[in-house]
Amino acid sequence: MSCEYSVLIVGACVVIIPAADGAAHYKDLVDSVLLAQLIANKKLEKAPDVDWYNAYVEFLDDYWLRRTRARQEWLITQDSVESVSDWVIAAISLGAVDKGGATAATVQRLARLSGNEPAMGLLRDHMQKISTDESGDVLAPAKAVRLLVVIAQTPTSLTSVYIELKTRQIISANPLAQRHLAEDVQGSVCMRYASADLSGILYGPVRDAIALKISDRYQDNVAMLTLTDDASTMESCAAD
Repeated sequence: MSCEYSVLIVGACVVIIPAADGAAHYKDLVDSVLLAQLIANKKLEKAPDVDWYNAYVEFLDDYWLRRTRARQEWLITQDSVESVSDWVIAAISLGAVDKGGATAATVQRLARLSGNEPAMGLLRDHMQKISTDESGDVLAPAKAVRLLVVIAQTPTSLTSVYIELKTRQIISANPLAQRHLAEDVQGSVCMRYASADLSGILYGPVRDAIALKISDRYQDNVAMLTLTDDASTMESCAAD
């Protein structure tokens, strides 16, 4: 028996959708989340001081009307060992996400996956941008690690969790499972939480233009994971 959710990797975003629906029903969501990231990436390239998340939501806010939003920052305490998946699951719990238990279980499954999966490699490459001449396990200066998790209740309703931190460590093969120590993280961890609904009136007129704009970006940015009841079994393929 298959699990309740399927997973799409969209750049630095894990998109969790009901398995029964099929990814094709979520094309508007995937297209807008992908284009928002590409826009944020481009702005960051031009101005390194740009807040990536703010640039990302600036585009989405034109079409996805946010119902709730929250921000939290904290320091990893000494002798504490924490992972990105722990933070995401905690945010899901606090945010009263519909079917939060099943969603949290899906995140836990992802954290147990092998880092050798091609889609996990895609996620890792987008979560932390490093140049080809940077090697080893330590970076100088510290680099940002960014992860989005989007939980799609329906094709037009989503909840998102964003995690950002800076570290001199190169993230592990499965960055969701990597354990972070206080000495590995520069400054605080930032979490942003939001829920939003897609406005058909606002998005309808630009749907085709957005789809055309990112049509050639799917291959390098989108992959689909099919999780089964055995968390170690996963099928990975490029999304259509």
